[in-house]
Amino acid sequence: MKKKFYLFILIISILCIASDCDRDNKPTYYMPQEFKDYVVFPVGSYWIYEDSLSNNVDSLYLTSVDIHIQEIEKSNYFHEEMFQYFYSSQNNKLTARTRRFSSNNIYEYYGYGYYFDITKGQTNCTGGTLYAKYDSLKVLNVWYKDVVCIKGNGMPRFYYWVKNIGLIKKENADSSENWLLKSYHINN
Repeated sequence: MKKKFYLFILIISILCIASDCDRDNKPTYYMPQEFKDYVVFPVGSYWIYEDSLSNNVDSLYLTSVDIHIQEIEKSNYFHEEMFQYFYSSQNNKLTARTRRFSSNNIYEYYGYGYYFDITKGQTNCTGGTLYAKYDSLKVLNVWYKDVVCIKGNGMPRFYYWVKNIGLIKKENADSSENWLLKSYHINN
């Protein structure tokens, strides 16, 4: 009887180990630092925007950040995923979700209503693509360096991002609406 019990335990152990083997062989895709430099900021950072058409002001305050490794259900990989939670004076609460989809270098940053890949210019069918890179760009009499412009797919919207600062301009070509960065604070 003891032999059957030990044999049963041995078989169960082997099955448990074997079922976990596949998990260890799955790659983990991390967002590269070049991408993070545009979108990852410490809690307590804030940005104040002004609409050039209406002069309305919107303030975004970063209240919390959660970065973790996520397994994609029914997939063969893990990815790094980040949630940022903002308070907006216009919209109350906003959530931005950032992750790397897979080895194809497409990254998702969702929270302002678009997706993009800063580093490769690849596209996601519901999002945006890298439209242009600028050495510098002037917004409200301030010059910014290392600017990328992301064009929304299927819509005439352009988003201008600056390394280590964040979103500096959101332009809607249809309505002449431009949200421009008025001031900011990165909480280091």
